[in-house]
Amino acid sequence: MVFRKLRCYVCDGRFAPRLMTRIDGDDNAAKREIAINRRDGFQRPALEVTDLTKICTNCNQSIRNEIVAIEEDPACLRLNVLTQTRNSTCLICDRTDKNVLSIECKANVFISHNIFIPQNTKSCQHHLNVEGMLLGPLVQDSEFQCLCPINKQQFAELFTFCDTVPCTGGYRYVHKKDLLMFLCKMRQGLSDEFLRIIFQYPSRRATSMAVATSYCVHKGRHLVKPVLIVAPDGYILDIQGPYFSDSRNNDAAILQNEADADRMLRWFQEDDIVIVDRGYRDAIDLLRRLGITWKMPALLPRNQCQLSTDEANESRLVTKQRWIVEARNGHLKLIFKFLQQTISMHHVPNLGDFCRIAGAIINRYHPTIEMEGADAEKAYEMLEKAKEPNIVQALVEVENLKTRNAQRWVPINDAQLVDFPMLDIEYLKMLTVGIYQIKLAPAYVQDNVQRNDDEQFHIDMLRDANRLPQPGLLRVRIYSRFRNAAKYQLWITYRPNDDNEVDDGMDGNMNEEVSPILGYYCTCKSGTRTLGTCAHISSILWYLGYARYQENIHYPSTRLIQTVADAGNRPLPRNDHMP
Repeated sequence: MVFRKLRCYVCDGRFAPRLMTRIDGDDNAAKREIAINRRDGFQRPALEVTDLTKICTNCNQSIRNEIVAIEEDPACLRLNVLTQTRNSTCLICDRTDKNVLSIECKANVFISHNIFIPQNTKSCQHHLNVEGMLLGPLVQDSEFQCLCPINKQQFAELFTFCDTVPCTGGYRYVHKKDLLMFLCKMRQGLSDEFLRIIFQYPSRRATSMAVATSYCVHKGRHLVKPVLIVAPDGYILDIQGPYFSDSRNNDAAILQNEADADRMLRWFQEDDIVIVDRGYRDAIDLLRRLGITWKMPALLPRNQCQLSTDEANESRLVTKQRWIVEARNGHLKLIFKFLQQTISMHHVPNLGDFCRIAGAIINRYHPTIEMEGADAEKAYEMLEKAKEPNIVQALVEVENLKTRNAQRWVPINDAQLVDFPMLDIEYLKMLTVGIYQIKLAPAYVQDNVQRNDDEQFHIDMLRDANRLPQPGLLRVRIYSRFRNAAKYQLWITYRPNDDNEVDDGMDGNMNEEVSPILGYYCTCKSGTRTLGTCAHISSILWYLGYARYQENIHYPSTRLIQTVADAGNRPLPRNDHMP
């Protein structure tokens, strides 16, 4: 008759039932207490002792010897004793080129780490310093964080959350080696074969098992997508999915599926506001039925090429809040490079768990997101600014300034524009209500200069009564960010510098009475906004008001353009203000 093997409560080994001993009952109180202490010493999760709990013969004999020793000498101490299967190899790496540890070395280990090393224990030369002492930690915290997204102390805490994992024939424990390898794979996105060599797993299958148990047409490749629910401070409430990426799994369908399963509704309370992107436009009726207040960027009506000022400003208010979701999604891929790469098929069944583990690590060990200057006063200023009409747009439409009438406009270059005020970065941040457009400006300016045959911005100014350039209003024609064939016109009204005097605009006040920039308008989709600016306007303001006054401005490298052949023979950027 074949009996199923049982696991030892202490060492977790598997043995036949006839070799096991019970530790329940009053008669086994001392034995049970020692067994529990030893199990804790092995850093295994707590397990309730029942009539089915048993220990193996070796553990039973060892515990009985300890009980006898305590009875003979109650003053004896229980020590953490280094155990090895044999003394003929190194105590760390099992090498055979070994040296017997000195008494001083063993005493140092006992004093510093409370570990007793028995006599004749050996170590190879790789783990000893010149004084014959065991080396300290070989990996410092800064080096450890290159392998893991957390430091050593956080790793020790995270290990306490690792439960046993069901597997064929029972369950297995997650060891520190397993957890370290899993975090290393998530952090660096290394292949299983490479990890097998580094962590000395016997086979690739064993490596994949350790990783697993440790816990589109749009993209042009097979794709699955997780969905993040994020609080305003960046705390990840939930990661749903992953879902397929076909047309039947769009954002609205995913929202409907989560609502039907009641997984999403548990996060919402009365008067909560849910901020979504335009992909949820088909789920608006569902949100209304659920009584959820929602905010979404405005949709461009059919047969209309531009949002109104109110719609553009409302969209900017929404995107100013929703960037938290995009930032956290970026953090997931930045911290865990595994999630930004093409993932092997055998990891896909565990991908949802991988994403949720990554989100939990970010919540626990990484800071929340704090928006600089985000307070009630700033919010009130933005709401008031969003109510302002676009005066420049009205002027352009009334005066019909979109026409290319050579009798009305004087073409100039930026060197002739001497009365444009100097602007600092802080003022530009305040004007654009953020930093995204400012960071984009160098590459966008360089791209536009390259695409123009004369390598200059096309700047026009209105003629005055004497047919001279009239200061205070300029027009620029600029290429679209997304379409090569599209060009937009933009207008900027500004406060001219008197007698070529430089106005740096450093007062930090957006009041029109003191602001050097009075208004702006662009013919792009969101160019009517008065709260912030589009990328086209911000790039021109950055270049005319800031970059051309600086000695050293870092533009993107043109090495790729110089390296790759261009059949169009387009000229390389040679602007005087560019490297």
